[in-house]
Amino acid sequence: MERNLTGLITNPVVSASRPHRLLGIFGMIWLTFLLLVTFTQLKTFSVGSFVFSVGVITYPFTYIFSDIFTEVYGYRVSRKVVWTGFVCVLIASTVASLYTFVPSSSYFESNDAFNVIFRASPVIAVATILGFFGGELTNSYVLAKLKIYTGGSHGWFRMIGSTVAGQLVDNTTFFTLGFLAAGIYTGQEVLSLVLTSVIFCTAWETIALPYTYRVISLVKRAEGLDTYDVGTNFNPFNLNR
Repeated sequence: MERNLTGLITNPVVSASRPHRLLGIFGMIWLTFLLLVTFTQLKTFSVGSFVFSVGVITYPFTYIFSDIFTEVYGYRVSRKVVWTGFVCVLIASTVASLYTFVPSSSYFESNDAFNVIFRASPVIAVATILGFFGGELTNSYVLAKLKIYTGGSHGWFRMIGSTVAGQLVDNTTFFTLGFLAAGIYTGQEVLSLVLTSVIFCTAWETIALPYTYRVISLVKRAEGLDTYDVGTNFNPFNLNR
């Protein structure tokens, strides 16, 4: 059955093959937040005794948009957007790091600071990609499966549950590879960053949930889609099914 009672297309094959009016816009905004994280994650700040990476301020937006992709367009469309974003991040971080080897003029007095940030960007980008790869695909997979299991109800449970699972995988991978393996922070500091980031991002997305619901509802009606990933191949490397 391709349409539900509200007249929205639910079949993932039909949904993926249709023109998407808003997907390109949301995809570019999502990529913007992913790039922001890549180039700002090294900076940390403290709230009392808790230490956070500055990236957690906007990073939850990447998961909010991923929820929109999966809830409206389905897992197979979300998967293509994610892979495209990864390629863009790799290109941006690689080119930015190459810029650090260009001799600076005598007028540019911040060359050392420039080099510190952008020479580390490929390492941070790889850690971000691997973290988001595991986290976002976990988030989308759990969200898609819960949507089928609950018959599209209990949206708050689906989104919070998928967020916790995704953020745990994401932050553990990112901080272990990007900060611990690179020797930037100690194991205890990385563990603290993982826990505070998971709690912060989950709380942030929970607070934003009523607005996320509203946006998803509007986008579903605008696109005429409410995709259920029944029969979808959840292999992240298979971009065709």
